[in-house]
Amino acid sequence: MRLVLCGDTLLERVALRMPLIPLPAVQVMAGMALSGALIASARLGLVEELARHPATAEELAARLSLRADTVRLLLDALQTLGYLRRHRDRYTLTRRARKWLLTSSDVSVIQLVSSTRDLWNLWTDLPDVARGHEVTDHHTRAPDDAYWQRYITGQYEMARLTTPETMAALHVPRQARSVLDIAGGHGYFAAQLCRRYPALRATVLDLPGSAAIGRDLLQRVGADHLVTYQEGDARVADLGAGYDLILCFNLIHHLQLEEIPALFRRVHASLRPGGHFAVLGMLLEPGRRHRPRADECGRGLLFQLTSNGVLCSPEQLTAWLTEAGFAAPRRTRLRRSLGQWLYQAKALH
Repeated sequence: MRLVLCGDTLLERVALRMPLIPLPAVQVMAGMALSGALIASARLGLVEELARHPATAEELAARLSLRADTVRLLLDALQTLGYLRRHRDRYTLTRRARKWLLTSSDVSVIQLVSSTRDLWNLWTDLPDVARGHEVTDHHTRAPDDAYWQRYITGQYEMARLTTPETMAALHVPRQARSVLDIAGGHGYFAAQLCRRYPALRATVLDLPGSAAIGRDLLQRVGADHLVTYQEGDARVADLGAGYDLILCFNLIHHLQLEEIPALFRRVHASLRPGGHFAVLGMLLEPGRRHRPRADECGRGLLFQLTSNGVLCSPEQLTAWLTEAGFAAPRRTRLRRSLGQWLYQAKALH
């Protein structure tokens, strides 16, 4: 994926192609403004309110006790992004907005969008990180920090979106009875897996702050009886033994390179003979050696800023699995989440 600027008029397209427009200035200002407008609109509830009643900027501002001129600018920004239409100064939601930004939608990511406000200041630390300053891992926040609510709820939204595709690709061993979900946080995937395979019982291992939110989320959707939580750090916690299936989703890109093979060896020791291990993560794009991808660069920088993590290559992941005692893995590319791959391997004993 590449993010590009396109002119709306012939004159703008010519100016960009010449080039006559200072592209860096436009990229910085436009990218920051539109991202900020989307986050602010989510936090202020503009889309939810327009879903109830289409309105002018002034009417919407009055209903939410906000500045009318700021609301108009935010609504215009949402219109440029394709989330609103305007007719005679009244704004209405597009199909895109109803699908992705309304809490009532089964695939809404509005909480994820809102929670990215927590990442905003991290980007200003990038020059210091490049100079070698220490990175503060966002997973080290206190268990009662309100951050966990925002973070895990956003991850829960993404899990609702990607779980059907992941579930279809996942191989569950015959007569499997136990599954360990490492860093399973919200517990949504583990619960859905147990619903699909009623004989399964799941344990989710995650940090205390994450586990607390996960328990609450599952209780609200009536799935808390399907999942048991174990609090701990996956890098050092006792994983137990005798599992038929172990999942490790969206964790390895938060780890240091030397921590990943150590975790895989511990996973192997926790599986029964012939048990299966499934790793889902953001990896470097296979076969890409020359042209960088904007989404890949962005993810790499983000994980470095949030946890000093790195994106590993498919070759590295395969080598770590085989060195830990697993058969050659099979991999599946997930289409609903950019850059995600599912690797599955059988434990050899």
